[in-house]
Amino acid sequence: MNFRNVWLFLLVTICATLSAQAQVVVGQTHSIRSTVLNEDRNYRISLPESYTWAKDRRYPVLYVLDGESQFLHSAVSAGYLAKHGETPEMIVVGIDSNVRIRDYTQTDWREAWAGGGGASNFKKFLSAELIPAIEQTYRTDGFRVLSGHSAAGQFALYCLTSEPSLFRAYIALSPSLDWDHNLPQRSLEKSFAATRNLEAFLYVARSDDAGRALVDYKRLVQTLKTKSPKGLRWFSQAFPNETHSSVPLLAQIDALRHLYFGYRFHDDMMGKGFAYAEQHFRKVSKTVGWQLALPQGVINEFAYEALAQGKTQEAIGLFKRNVEASPNSADAWGSLADGYAKAGSWKDAVQASERAVAVATEFARPNLSYFVGQAKKMNQQRNQVTAPSQ
Repeated sequence: MNFRNVWLFLLVTICATLSAQAQVVVGQTHSIRSTVLNEDRNYRISLPESYTWAKDRRYPVLYVLDGESQFLHSAVSAGYLAKHGETPEMIVVGIDSNVRIRDYTQTDWREAWAGGGGASNFKKFLSAELIPAIEQTYRTDGFRVLSGHSAAGQFALYCLTSEPSLFRAYIALSPSLDWDHNLPQRSLEKSFAATRNLEAFLYVARSDDAGRALVDYKRLVQTLKTKSPKGLRWFSQAFPNETHSSVPLLAQIDALRHLYFGYRFHDDMMGKGFAYAEQHFRKVSKTVGWQLALPQGVINEFAYEALAQGKTQEAIGLFKRNVEASPNSADAWGSLADGYAKAGSWKDAVQASERAVAVATEFARPNLSYFVGQAKKMNQQRNQVTAPSQ
């Protein structure tokens, strides 16, 4: 065996060993028996990072059609955006497709593609079976988002026009607008004409469309500009450097950012004060149409800023606010320990740091070692302060 083959063998062995030791799992697959569709349907679900320990917290749900191809990137993107303060945490449900044309289209357009027309039935499966099952099993807050690409994007538009209250937000990525002589466009115009007020959000996107597809998309956007009912918040985005297949990767991220427009609290806003932050998130809640809590991370930033400015009691008050809202958050308890340490309240600091270790252990938090080290340091500091002088 030459050196190159030895190296390849070692590399494969190492990768296989690492894979066996530490698997990265994004969600779980489940199955539900649908009496509406008379078949079994698979769906995938990814829970937010805080789900296991934030026992009293409820979450919005992103339902992603074509889960077998669109779930993975959607779940990872939703988690990344939430971790970096751009959106709230979300439960992500990917619904695998069985017969796409049957389920996602309103009519059986036999002259072009036979076998369609099951959108109404598929919508009934969602509303009567899958959504109730998700909401009975998981801690959801009632804010539902539907995302679909291509034919599934067409279905998202159909839901918006036929039963808009089923979801609060709709994401249609490169929707198939040509179906049955532009039926999606005609349905949208008819629905808008009959609707005075529509409290919903719609995001539409296109890729490198040309010809008929581009004309259809521009007509859709013009309808949104001129005929949208009051209350509908919408946004359209072109991705001319993406193909029809690649556009969901970027557009899904962009859609979630626009859905929660303003949620990201920039560092340069810190100087405006905590009252401004509370007002800011009230404004974002009004924009989204749903009550959004002031993020723990933002409260923590203000608390540590107050700590740096010598406003120790103010900082402790903010840290306590996070602990009260999330009593199983190791981060909240660890931060409170920092506040007490700054105030010289070593007994309280030790208790808070030990509580951080306890909840980090109970919920197998990856940063457990940090809290163990913090508690050790707090105990050492307390012992030094309370040790009798020689």
